[in-house]
Amino acid sequence: MKTNLGHSKWFPVFILALILLFIYNMLGNFASVTAEVSRFLNVLSPLLYGILFTYFLYIPHAFFERLFSRFKLKFISKRARICATFLTFIFLVALIIVVISVVLPVLFPSIIDLIDSIPGYVTFLTGLVQNLPADSFWASLDIIGTITDNVTAMANQLISAATLEQLALGIISFASELLNIVLGLVISLYILMDRDRILDFLQKLSVAVFKSEKRRTRITRYVHQINKVLFTFIASKGLDSIVNLVVVSTLLLIFDVPFALLLGIMAAVFNFIPYLGSLIAVITIALITVVTSGVGHAVQVLIPLFIFQQLDGNFIEPRIMKSSLKISPILVIIAVVVGGAYLGIVGMFLAVPIAVIIKQILLEYMDHKKEDDPKLNDQ
Repeated sequence: MKTNLGHSKWFPVFILALILLFIYNMLGNFASVTAEVSRFLNVLSPLLYGILFTYFLYIPHAFFERLFSRFKLKFISKRARICATFLTFIFLVALIIVVISVVLPVLFPSIIDLIDSIPGYVTFLTGLVQNLPADSFWASLDIIGTITDNVTAMANQLISAATLEQLALGIISFASELLNIVLGLVISLYILMDRDRILDFLQKLSVAVFKSEKRRTRITRYVHQINKVLFTFIASKGLDSIVNLVVVSTLLLIFDVPFALLLGIMAAVFNFIPYLGSLIAVITIALITVVTSGVGHAVQVLIPLFIFQQLDGNFIEPRIMKSSLKISPILVIIAVVVGGAYLGIVGMFLAVPIAVIIKQILLEYMDHKKEDDPKLNDQ
């Protein structure tokens, strides 16, 4: 008896075999694949920066657009988006001028002083631990010894790499990244001004690619969920980080803590890492205050800092975000640890929004399956 398997039965097997072969080749040439991916991302850097800046600038741009749309002059109200984009550009230029003329002259000396002070801080902490009883728990951990070895190794590595060639490459890399950032800002302004046309193009593209209306609806739902997560995380966390920068820097200046502005910026940046970011910032501030001013002064600084963090986590940030990301603290910690292990600091910042996006897509997928299969609703 002749059996006709048909092309449709073998086609998925063929596709699966190709996928497995592709994965096998990737694992065998992982270094080259990683290099190609990194090169591709470098090419797309201006666009990625532009998308990132768009989420940051959307809130002020939308505020300016609403403001201009209420003008009695029709010439301005009809061109509210163009006027809002121009005003946002002026705002960016003014902010860059302030940063270059006011912030950087204060920040750079603080960075140099902090780097110069690190050996003295390590020596102080080493002496502090050495004065502990020999049978104490902290002495047995040898934390300071480990930190000292790592700091020494990093210093030797920096000194050995500080050649003229490395310095030139560093300057070129910095200039290239600065150019990508400037291009990203320009791209973000174009995205804000023409976002309706971009959305209309993507809608027409989805109609051309996906013939099934149900599939288009599901993909549109996924895209809206991803956009909501990114906007909630990037834009809202950005505003909350500005609040952290102002409050933490002011508190440290009031208590005369060294490197107040630098530590405030660090607290604002690490605020993008939920839970762990605030902990890292507090530990760093506490160590520097203990070394420079003693334990008593550190306690005086940490009390108002702890009160502010509680207010920020339970009142300020939820008011800014308006909608919670609804993600378990355990999942946040796991995502941050995994992201940091594979992608370093960048992975720690990207881990939480990626984890939330995956969670939202899975929830949407399960809801879709329930709609298709009524039996699942009874479980």
